[in-house]
Amino acid sequence: MPVDYTDDNGDRVKHCIGCKETHLVKEFYEHYNGIGYKPRCRTCNKAELRELNARRAKKRRQSSHKLTKRHVDWIREQQGKLSTREVAKKFSKRFFNMKLNSSTVSRIYSGKIHKEPGTEDTMSIYDLLEGASDFTGSVEQYIESTDLKKIKF
Repeated sequence: MPVDYTDDNGDRVKHCIGCKETHLVKEFYEHYNGIGYKPRCRTCNKAELRELNARRAKKRRQSSHKLTKRHVDWIREQQGKLSTREVAKKFSKRFFNMKLNSSTVSRIYSGKIHKEPGTEDTMSIYDLLEGASDFTGSVEQYIESTDLKKIKF
């Protein structure tokens, strides 16, 4: 079957490789060089781009919470000097490869995320193990002496 051809009614049509249907040529995008048409119809092409953008957005969301101590310290330094929106803008200019939402800045200010050391009322399992090496009694006595509700696994 040729790339595009004339059907029985005299209209130019083309077969879409996405939906496997035959459409009028005007339902296809032209190639960037102006010679010929893309292999997928506009509907299939848009669906493919939506799916691709959704995958990219998911990756961006997954990597957006990786703030280092240096980033968090800089944000805390700006507290009281600038508004949260201004801090978010300046952050993306200062650390050019990262974007920050103003709600993230306010959550850092309030201590909901990236808490300062010493302000937490919890301890990690690694802190528990480190403390066990300094304890003179048995491990069971050490674990019983700590509050298990404070341990963050």
